[in-house]
Amino acid sequence: MTAPRPRTMSLPGAFQPLLALANRCAGPFLLFGLLVLGFWRILLTDQYSWLNGHDLTSQILPWLQFQAGEWHHGRFPLWSPYEWAGQNLLGQGQPGVVNPLNWLLFAAPLRRGWLRQGTLHWWFFLLHYIAALNLYWLARSLGASRLPAVCGGLCFALFGFLGSNDWPQMISGLIWAPLVFRFLLAARTSDNPIRSASWAGFFLGLAWLSGHHQIPIFVSISVAAAAIALRIYPAIATFLIAGLIAAPQLLPGLAYGKLAVRWVGMEKPVGWQDNVAYFVHEQYANLPASLLSILLPGAETHTSLFLGATALTLAIWAIRTQWSRLEVKLFTGLGIAALLYGIGRFGGLEPILYSLLPMIEKARSPSMAGAIFTLSFSLLAALGMEAHRHTPSHPISARLHWIFAGTVIALFSAAKLFPGDQSQLEQRWFAVAFVSLLVGFAYHAVRHGKIAQRHLYPLLLCAILIEASNMSYFNMENRFDKNSHDLLTPLSRHMDVREFLTTLPAPVRITLDDQAIPFNFGDWHGVDVMGGYLASLAKSHAEVDWFSPRARQLVGIGYHVGPTTRAEGSKILFEGEHGIKVWEYPLAPFPRTWLSSATLTYNNPQVLTTNLETDTLDLRQVALTQTAIAGLETCPAGEALILRHDPGAVRIRAHANCQSLLVLADSDDPGWSVRIDGQPAKKLTVFNALRGVVVPKGSHQVEWSYSPSGFLPGVVAALFGLLLLALSHLARVAAYFAAYFAATISSNSISNSSVAPPGIDGRPLSP
Repeated sequence: MTAPRPRTMSLPGAFQPLLALANRCAGPFLLFGLLVLGFWRILLTDQYSWLNGHDLTSQILPWLQFQAGEWHHGRFPLWSPYEWAGQNLLGQGQPGVVNPLNWLLFAAPLRRGWLRQGTLHWWFFLLHYIAALNLYWLARSLGASRLPAVCGGLCFALFGFLGSNDWPQMISGLIWAPLVFRFLLAARTSDNPIRSASWAGFFLGLAWLSGHHQIPIFVSISVAAAAIALRIYPAIATFLIAGLIAAPQLLPGLAYGKLAVRWVGMEKPVGWQDNVAYFVHEQYANLPASLLSILLPGAETHTSLFLGATALTLAIWAIRTQWSRLEVKLFTGLGIAALLYGIGRFGGLEPILYSLLPMIEKARSPSMAGAIFTLSFSLLAALGMEAHRHTPSHPISARLHWIFAGTVIALFSAAKLFPGDQSQLEQRWFAVAFVSLLVGFAYHAVRHGKIAQRHLYPLLLCAILIEASNMSYFNMENRFDKNSHDLLTPLSRHMDVREFLTTLPAPVRITLDDQAIPFNFGDWHGVDVMGGYLASLAKSHAEVDWFSPRARQLVGIGYHVGPTTRAEGSKILFEGEHGIKVWEYPLAPFPRTWLSSATLTYNNPQVLTTNLETDTLDLRQVALTQTAIAGLETCPAGEALILRHDPGAVRIRAHANCQSLLVLADSDDPGWSVRIDGQPAKKLTVFNALRGVVVPKGSHQVEWSYSPSGFLPGVVAALFGLLLLALSHLARVAAYFAAYFAATISSNSISNSSVAPPGIDGRPLSP
């Protein structure tokens, strides 16, 4: 018996899967490294921050901080109790409560309960990397090789809309768009078009979960236009799945929108039924001269269109050499249409769509359609770079760069020779023109054999990075610059005020001097503020002046925070290190909850306001309601005590001497429900915007809980959408098993046939 031969293993063969994986990931890794260089300010130093902006520090950062705190307390943030006596956080949309990308930030470790600035910087980078990666895969699906796809991803993440916009809710609405188009286009040729169209709908739904409606509207219109132009009928499934996936945001947003007013730039806030006037659209449209910002950074009116000479020339090359491709025609058309829409009435397209398409008037900033231009021409730039692999460089590429560079350098130099105000003369225009000049020489050298064609790609990527450095958050200020406009530091200046407020008898509700403290102090510090910087507000709240003396007393406002008092007779309780004082109002506030024994009805908010200021009316005994409440009895006031007061749940112990009305001086909303001793009870709205419930005689436990209108149905709809997405993948499996069983049945039928073998009566013939 011979000994078994030892087993041998070929090292190259053993590592083949690993090498294949490394080859597949080379493009994303390269893209990651190049984007890190593009975001060097916030990733590789501690001197800059993308957060140093008015809306970011006043509104967005406090929203993120509040939600992160709720996550770390094991609660899903649906209601914010710290603005205007409580507001529907999910319904407002912009906080991005159900955006999965935000959950990554909220789940990150905190530092002493606060979001880390480094975490915020890497999260912001991650949003851009996901965008770049998604366009990379779109370009790859259309035949681009690795480096051209990397080029497209860089252009998408660093130029135009994503390279200049610092609102996370806006960015999140665009980053999934490349995957929407990738799967939508795949539905044209796929053997399972419903599956591809369903995946397109999934990513379109994620875009709608971003929180802001504006960019998803533009993406959805672009998808519909593409589906119609290319006759992609499975796109019906795209919009069906998108609606289901986005339902946890859309349904609560629609329910809240019908009960809220929104500030859009008109004289008065508008309701759901009101159209945003066209003059508002005119204000937020780009001027035709903004088209220069495609080549000159900083020349935009509202939304940047900057693409740079390098990427624009590549896109033009793709149009010139691959016009026969439907994808090139599609994205060229979408990009040009976005430019026309973005310049409003000057382009002619936006007024027509404003008049004909429902809901598009809610997207009040036509200039933001530039996001679709950035997406379209970034992809075309990738396809243009790919075309250089198969088509020799044409002198037009070098000439375009030289014409642009020569024109800008000549005009720039001439302007410097003449005296006058040159404050508007951008130094970076000269920089991008000089880079364009060098790229022109590179094209010229390749054409004449001085440089190998393969060496052109790294040169173009370097040029794009240099151009991007003059665009992407170029004006980000250094925190060590004494002349910089620092908005982040004030967020940490009033911890002493916050700590003092926590020593006062709870629950504390304050008013705030929003000139001295412009950010949302309530969400940032966890303090109940009657006020706040919001884009919308429940209409019931907006109808009442909560800052009059009796109204302040009614809703339990006992203190004012600011450098000066808001009411005569106020007493200083505390003065902070930075001049902010805590003042005690002269009128003692009502407790947060109490029992009333009678009601007085009113017809409109004006009558309510008059009654609130009637000194002879005891608001502790008589509640103001729009409809009479039957069954209340007259008796001495009982007692009510708050046992638990979380953002989405309140527990009260009430002892009523007779059947009474329990008032809770927190904002009402259709999403609030109430139980008395564990049994459902009817919720009432009192004082136009506060909560109430009738409690019978005796001692009771009253529990309030919150779930926004439409949220649970939205979650169910999203789960159903995911189920349909899974079923679309099972179609091929079902078809396989159907074919298998059909073949099996057919085989059995043949084997059991009644055909007799040769012989008589089925018996073999004798020899």
